[in-house]
Amino acid sequence: MIAAHQSILAQVHNENSYLEGEADSALDPGTGAVAYKDADGNWHIRQATADEDTKRIVREQRNPPRGGMTVTDTGDSPIDDGYNAGDNVETVGFHRYDRARLRVSPNATADPTDTPVGFDADGLITDDIDGAGATPAAPVGRGIELIERATEDDLLVVEFY
Repeated sequence: MIAAHQSILAQVHNENSYLEGEADSALDPGTGAVAYKDADGNWHIRQATADEDTKRIVREQRNPPRGGMTVTDTGDSPIDDGYNAGDNVETVGFHRYDRARLRVSPNATADPTDTPVGFDADGLITDDIDGAGATPAAPVGRGIELIERATEDDLLVVEFY
């Protein structure tokens, strides 16, 4: 059981894939990400964009960090400590039927459960890409449970396709 909603990972049925790389921009845990190699063969992580078909998620910062990671400690819970551009970011790749807690887009409907969900332009999970009723063209999963938080972004438990 994961206590106090402080972790991205919720339930994994298969072996998940960890991957680290340098952040192209500031990234928040619980958002969609894309990993790629630069011309020198180094891994980089960028934010997922609208309707991006990815199951890779920015993971919370670990303490102690894996190889060479820097941890920025702001005193928040790990899920609310973001990465700065240039930081070494850890991501997790999910498989079908895996579940994860993801940050909910402000475009999402009041209850995005039991609907297909995908990423918006900011890498947040939503059932309404543009806030005008457009459903995700590339859904990555289905909303399972909305976790409302008083002072931080709400989270949605997503079961991946």
